[in-house]
Amino acid sequence: MVKRMTSKERIMQMAEEAAAGEEKKAEKKKKPTTRKKKVETIKRYKAVWKVFDAGYKEVACYPYSEKDEAQTRAKDLAKKKNNNYFVNEIKVPMKDE
Repeated sequence: MVKRMTSKERIMQMAEEAAAGEEKKAEKKKKPTTRKKKVETIKRYKAVWKVFDAGYKEVACYPYSEKDEAQTRAKDLAKKKNNNYFVNEIKVPMKDE
């Protein structure tokens, strides 16, 4: 026959099992995990003026300070080819030097 356990014995057995489970968890946690931090590079952009046609294809590119030249180029192309050309300000990533 199986001996019946008192409530005090049951509580003690459950406490022992919980302590054993905590020890196993502590053993698993002993190994520290190290991760390398990603170095974030700051992306720098510069603004340029680009001349586009009606199909949004780039025709020409000018530095930001030469807006007038970009607009005159768009007007000249529109006169020659009877097509719509427009100038847009676009931010382009800067090349590292």
